[in-house]
Amino acid sequence: MRLGVAKGVAWALVVLISFSLSIPLASADRGILPVTDVEVYGPGQKAIIAWNGAAERLILSTDLYASADARVLEVLPLPSEPSVEEGSFASFNAIQSLMVKNVPRADTLQGRRELEVVFHEKVGAHDVTVVKATSVEELIRFVFDYARRMGLAQPGVEKNTRGILSDYLTRGFIYWVFDLVDLYSTPRSVNPIIYEFESASLYYPLKISATAEGETEIILYLITPERIDESVIPSKMRIARYLPTEQPIQFQLSPDELSTIEKGIALLFPMLMIYPPPPAAWLTTVKFDGNLSDLDFDLEIPPRPTSCRSIEVSADKDRYELGESVRITVDFKHLAPGCFEIEILHSHQVRIEISGSSGSLVQSWQWNTNDDLHETVYWRPDHVDIYEVRASSWWNGERPEAEDRQQVSVFRSAPSPTPSPMPTPTPISPPASLEIRFLLYGVVIAVACMLIGAGITYLLLRPRLK
Repeated sequence: MRLGVAKGVAWALVVLISFSLSIPLASADRGILPVTDVEVYGPGQKAIIAWNGAAERLILSTDLYASADARVLEVLPLPSEPSVEEGSFASFNAIQSLMVKNVPRADTLQGRRELEVVFHEKVGAHDVTVVKATSVEELIRFVFDYARRMGLAQPGVEKNTRGILSDYLTRGFIYWVFDLVDLYSTPRSVNPIIYEFESASLYYPLKISATAEGETEIILYLITPERIDESVIPSKMRIARYLPTEQPIQFQLSPDELSTIEKGIALLFPMLMIYPPPPAAWLTTVKFDGNLSDLDFDLEIPPRPTSCRSIEVSADKDRYELGESVRITVDFKHLAPGCFEIEILHSHQVRIEISGSSGSLVQSWQWNTNDDLHETVYWRPDHVDIYEVRASSWWNGERPEAEDRQQVSVFRSAPSPTPSPMPTPTPISPPASLEIRFLLYGVVIAVACMLIGAGITYLLLRPRLK
């Protein structure tokens, strides 16, 4: 039965799921606002948290009992608005079967006790309300109005509870799920509820549980795309162990096994179109044992690197003459620090593709690797254009992982200009005054020559004249 859908809360739950990809998840926790004068205890909490990096699906069950039969209003702060629907204990039974199935096979396990997930008598249907509030006063006012509408005694909101609510609001948690539950003096398991929402990081509210009292055991079954390292779990929590080997309860799940847990969870992890399909996710069991007053923290894990793999492509320059050789280098980093990958037979296909401005593929190269890769190729363009050089990596050649791009311009060299012929110089005519001067010089020379000739003739004829 669907209890309600709240689109805003969905984003918050997704944040919790994205953290799950890289870190173990804990069972969801809710605060308790008693609406009768009784003490409320939380002896056990269980949750299945599945996160695929963009959305989280949370199946939450809490064992509660009171010192007398009573009704309590449970509070769950979320960073975004969730969809809400009724869950089933079959999901927890499936988790139990998978843990037994994956018990380490070793001689030391002879005589071991089988794992057991215990549930008490189920409580009836929830009465769930999702509200958006930005101040403690709004929350308190809603609680009092709600209690009056439901014919309940006015709840007591102590200073400690007010401080916890204020802390969540300060950190940006403005969506609140209120769940009215019937409690009894003997422990019973509250029917599971499924919340689905979007989330950029893994978040699970634990601090809100400090509004209740007593000893508790919190068991969280985290389903994530990659293996979770225990170093990212809060110090007061730990990964549960198989006994007596002390091996962490952490193993891979196939797509079929995800479906046995819950259909909605299986949809978070789409299958690769290869046969046989590889494991789809990791299951990690996380545990907290202690007093609720020790829950002074939330499970908040910052996002891991946007990608565990990275790739860079570069050309030795961004402009080339037509016919010039282009040198292209690709660097592929297999795993960033702190990253893990599924331990199955696989490879990473690294590609370089060159496309023209029309989008058509011009040239390509590819390599398969399971480690870092550094390659250099050469390409000689035969057309003038602006080309895009794209490098990418693909899981088993099918699923994209990382990419990088660079543009390269190819141009045609302009021909050298032909030098203009030197013009033939035009003779410059001498000015007219210079011609007259030359003429006068000629006349003077001619007269001089005549006088000289006459003088010579006279000297030669002079003796005869006497």
